[in-house]
Amino acid sequence: MPLLTQQIQDEHDQYSLVASLDNVRNLSTILKAIHFRKCAVCFATKNGIKVTMENAKCVQANAFIQGAVTHTCNPSTLGGQGGWIT
Repeated sequence: MPLLTQQIQDEHDQYSLVASLDNVRNLSTILKAIHFRKCAVCFATKNGIKVTMENAKCVQANAFIQGAVTHTCNPSTLGGQGGWIT
């Protein structure tokens, strides 16, 4: 295994979810569409990521990014059970 690949894998061991995209423009557009607060709740599963933003419990915006959109995805530490990422 090349040193660079090993270094990247070692860096990814500390994260719950690692994914890469060929083109991040679509993801950026989706997140900009629901961006009206500084804080969001993210729920990641093997099927994708759900991002939820809420304002004063009267307005809520959701975005679901399917796992199939990502070029590579490694949710191994989630165990397929999902988990909250804040």
